[in-house]
Order: sequence, then structure tokens, then C-alpha cells
Amino acid sequence: MSAVARMTGRLLHRGIAGLLSLLLAVALFELVQPPVADSLGGPEGLEPLLRTLPKGLLAITRTQPEFIAISGLAGYLSVSFTHPIYLVLVSATAVGFACRSLAGEMERGTIQIALARPISRPRVYLARVLGLAVVALALGIVGPVGLLLGMAVGRPEGDFTYANLVPTGVTTLLLAWAIGGLTLLGSAAATTSGRAVGWAIAGLIASYFIDYFARIWAFLEPIEPLSVFNYYDPATALVSGTVRLADALVLVALGAIGVLGGLVVFARRDLPT
Repeated sequence: MSAVARMTGRLLHRGIAGLLSLLLAVALFELVQPPVADSLGGPEGLEPLLRTLPKGLLAITRTQPEFIAISGLAGYLSVSFTHPIYLVLVSATAVGFACRSLAGEMERGTIQIALARPISRPRVYLARVLGLAVVALALGIVGPVGLLLGMAVGRPEGDFTYANLVPTGVTTLLLAWAIGGLTLLGSAAATTSGRAVGWAIAGLIASYFIDYFARIWAFLEPIEPLSVFNYYDPATALVSGTVRLADALVLVALGAIGVLGGLVVFARRDLPT
């Protein structure tokens, strides 16, 4: 197990600059939300603004003026966790690690260095899974920490339960795990990191637009469960401090299916030399 831990550390260290940059971007994005809330006059100022927006734009934020009116400051701040910029940053971090650490190393041939030692393919693959878990955990921490710092800086008016930042972070962790796990499957099957990234981006775009259009077009509601984002609900977590067990189980299962599928593919495929 120590060999797997060392490989995991090397994987994280090789891309540390990019990883830290993305994590910092996530934290900074959340940090500015409370000052922005204060400048807009808090939920009382935002609710009338949201009422002027068309339904299509409201679907992007996955919120409604009525929700802001009832949930107050926490409801407004939860919008930042469903904002497209936040989702892009989280997805890019998980996808980037999964593709770089597996497809990228196969493309460069560096994975042969690890396999040249007395270590099995499943253990080499396990290092990638542990690295993904570390990345997902980091994403689940930096967002809430950034928001916490922003609350100290902006001091917006309104009730806010700081303990609810924990389940909110859990929702991001689970989303990153699901995205990263499914990406590992594609990364194990791809011949280049570019192809693995392309597959992941295509899947995420399709998933996002299914979730988006299902909210504004009743015809697509039956296929909304096909979107990974359908099971991501930081608003409920930040407002009520709960994570729906069914949503959590689906995200865990999606990540696990991707991870196990990737293991089967990686263990059986021919590796480039």
C-alpha cells in the first residue's frame, strides 16, 4: 500500500501548479459572493432583480425568486454553487486530473515506468483512484472555505448557518467524484489525453443541457434523471443543512461505476510502448 501512496503523491505533485490554480479559482469565486450580496442589498435587493429575468436565465442559476424570498441570504449564496463558472471549474479540475493521470501517462509512455516495477496494473490504477478522491475532497473544502472568508469580508445582512457549509461541501465532493470516476473510464479507454478530455467535455455538455432544458421544457422532464447535475443540490444543503440520501447514493454509484469500468478496461487493454 505504501507504493500506491507514493504513486498517488507523485501524480498529484506532477500537476500541482494547475491543480492549485483551479482550487484557488474555486475559492476566489466563492469569496466574492458575500461582498456582491451585500452590494446588491442582500436577498431583498436580489429578489426583485430575479423577477425581471426570463425563465431561461433563471434556469441557468437553478433558482427562483420565491426560493430567495423564503431562504434569504443562504438561498442567494447557494446560487454560486450552481453557477456555470463554478461548475466549469469543478468539472475542469476533476476531468483534468483523471485524463492527465491515466490517458496522459499512457500517451507519453510514462506509465510503463510504474509497470516496470513489481506492481500490478490494478495497484497502478488504484493510485489514480486515490488521487481522484483527494482532488474531490479538496474541491469539497475550498468552495465552502472561500465562502466562509467572503462572509468575514463582506458581512452581508441576513441569517446564515455556518454549519451548513459542511453538507454543501459534501455535494461538491460527490459531484466531483461522479464526474472524475466516469472520466477515468474514458481515460482508461482513450489512446490520447485529448480524446479523453473530448469525451468528458461532450458528456458534461450533454448532461448540463439535459438538466437545463428539462427545467424550461416539460417535454424533456422524463430524461432529466439522465443528467449527473440532476443529483447535485447545494441549495438544499446550504439552506437546510441536508443532503438527500438518494442523490448522494446516485453520485457515489456513478463514480464507482466509472472507476470499476475503468479498472476492467485498463487491466485488459494493450498499452502503448
